Amino acid sequence: MGTMLDTIARIPEAVEAMARHREDRTAPLSRLLAALGPECGPERIVFVGSGSSYNSALAALPFCDRVGIEASALYPNQLSYRRTINKRDLYVFISQGGSTKLVFEGLEKVHAAGCPTCSITARLDAPIARAADASIEMGCGDEEYVYRTIGVSTSIVSCWQVAMALSAARDGLSDSELAALDEGLAAVAGSLDDIRERACTWFEDHRFSLLRKSYLMFAGANDLYAVAREADIKAMEMVPIITRSYELEEIIHGPQNAFDANGAFFIFAREAEDASKARSIAAFLDHEIGFCALVGDIAEGRRDFALTEADRTFGALAYLTFGQVLAYCYATARGRDLKRRVNATMDGYISKTL
Repeated sequence: MGTMLDTIARIPEAVEAMARHREDRTAPLSRLLAALGPECGPERIVFVGSGSSYNSALAALPFCDRVGIEASALYPNQLSYRRTINKRDLYVFISQGGSTKLVFEGLEKVHAAGCPTCSITARLDAPIARAADASIEMGCGDEEYVYRTIGVSTSIVSCWQVAMALSAARDGLSDSELAALDEGLAAVAGSLDDIRERACTWFEDHRFSLLRKSYLMFAGANDLYAVAREADIKAMEMVPIITRSYELEEIIHGPQNAFDANGAFFIFAREAEDASKARSIAAFLDHEIGFCALVGDIAEGRRDFALTEADRTFGALAYLTFGQVLAYCYATARGRDLKRRVNATMDGYISKTL
C-alpha cells in the first residue's frame, strides 16, 4: 500500500481513460434514454449524494448548464423529505461504496414513483448499481484509503459525462462537440502531474507558517465553490483540523467577523470570474488578518499558487488537485497515519451503509 500521494498520482491516468472511453462508459445510460425516447425521456438531472459525492455533483452543475441541461444537487435527506417527484427528471445516485443507506432508500423512492434512475458507483455489483435503471462505473478502481481522492475526481467526470449523454440524447451536443469535450478533458488530465508536484513544493515552502495555524478557511465561486467545499472536507478529515468553506461573496459578510491570525485562508479564483473581488478579499486577509493564498491564474503574491487550466471547462479538477495535496501534506507534516480512521468507534453507534 503506497502513500495517499501515490493514490492522488493515479488520478490523471484514470481521468484520461474516462475521456477516451466516454461512449462505452455511458452506454447503459444512452440505451435507457433511447428506450424512453425524447418525448417521454428526462429533461433535467437531479444528482443525489452525501459528502464528497454531493460536492462532486455541485462541481458539475455549471457544466450541465453550459451544455443546455438543467440540473440540481440534493443530499439524500433532502430527497427523503421531498413529496413531489417529477417524472421528467433523471435521478442520478452517487456513492463510491455503492451501499450508502439513505442513497439506496432514495433510489427506491424515486424508482417507485416511476422516474428513470442512474447510479455512479465504484463497482457495478454494488446494491445501488444493481437497483438503478442504468449504472455507470465511477472510474476510480479500488481506492485503498477511506479518505477518498480518486473517487472525488472521477465522480465529477462521471457527472459531466452523464450531462453529455443526456444532451446528446436530446439533440443538444453534436458528435464533433462531444469529441472536442473529450479532448479538453484529456488535456486537463495531462496537466495534473505538474500541479501535484508543484503543490507539494508550495506546501514545503510554507510549512512553518501553516503548521502554526489552528483552522483553515476556503472560498470560491461557481464550480470553484464546490472545490472549496471538498478541500474543506479533505483537510478536516485527514489533518484533522477545524475548517470551513464559503461561496466567495459570502465570506466577506458575517464570517469575516471571526477572522484572526490563527487561521489560514485559501481563495480559489479565475481571471475571468470575480477576479477583482478575489484579489481584494485576498489583499484584506493577507495584510490585515494573516496567511492567505490565492489559488489560480490570478496568483501574484508571495504566498499564492499559480495554476493555469489546460481547459477551463474542466478546470475544477486542477484546483481540486491542489486541495487534495494540501490535505495530504498537512496531515503528513503533523504526523497523521492516514491508514487509520479517527473516531472509528462511531460505527458502534450508527452506520451509514446497508
